[in-house]
This record gives sequence, C-alpha cells and structure tokens, in this order.
Amino acid sequence: MEKFIIEMGIQYSENYWIFLIPLALMLIDFATGIIHAWSTKHLKSFKMREGLSKKAGELAILAIGELFTVGLSIPLYVIAFLSIYIILMETISICENLKKMGVKIPAFIDRALGEMGDKIDKR
Repeated sequence: MEKFIIEMGIQYSENYWIFLIPLALMLIDFATGIIHAWSTKHLKSFKMREGLSKKAGELAILAIGELFTVGLSIPLYVIAFLSIYIILMETISICENLKKMGVKIPAFIDRALGEMGDKIDKR
C-alpha cells in the first residue's frame, strides 16, 4: 500500500488536508444531491438522513485512521489511502449528481471516473 502511494507521488502538504479535502467534497456532494432532488421534486428526508449518516461514517473512518496512525505509530500512508479512497468516491458521486442535473461532463473524465468507480465497487 505504502509503495502504491509513493509511486503515485501523492503527498499532502499538511496533515489537516487529509480531513479537509474529503469534508469539502462531502459538502459539495450533499449540496448537489439536495439541489438535484429539490429540482426534480424528489426531496425526501429519509434519503437525506441516510446520505448524512454515510458521510458521518466516512468521517469516522478517517478519525479512526488518524487515531491508529498517532496511537499505534502506523505510517501516515494508511490514513492518506483512506482519504484518497473517500475523495474518489465523493468525486464520482458529485459527477453523477452533476450529470443528473444536466451538466455536461467531458467524456474522458466521465470514462475515467466510471472505470475507477467500477474498480472500487469490485473491491
């Protein structure tokens, strides 16, 4: 895992970005989901609560990863990988919401995110 992240050249400039980037993407995903649901008159509190609970779970995973990193001296690459995984999931979800709202996503981005999503789903 560590080798994978090093080979990709992924490095956060500061540790707090491990939380801020996924959090910002979660907020954007939530906002685009709400806007789409409201515009199609399918806004349901149950689905909103379900989505928020998933977001809370993702943040809990990052917090647990940080505790393990600090408390058990696990390399920072572990939590960075968790953060990258959540970033990919949220980016895919945001693009799906935007497509539903009629925003044109460039084909190469749509294809790349679709392939990543398929690989994530299979694992």
